[in-house]
Amino acid sequence: MFVRLKLEDTRDGLVATISQRSDDGKITGRPSVFLVEGKEEAKQRAKAVARALGLKTYGVVDKTSSRPPSPIRPV
Repeated sequence: MFVRLKLEDTRDGLVATISQRSDDGKITGRPSVFLVEGKEEAKQRAKAVARALGLKTYGVVDKTSSRPPSPIRPV
């Protein structure tokens, strides 16, 4: 299992989606979608979810215009 954070720019602001995924990449459970003030806030939330699940890493998919996609990050 792993946690994925997806960041997207929208008209309403920066939207973060945190989802839990099985080892084959399929979503397990319901994703959390929320507006954030910045990328760091979203990363902290993803990190907290990963830690709560006992995971050591989480993945980031950055679809904003300011930065290319990021690799898996340590928790």
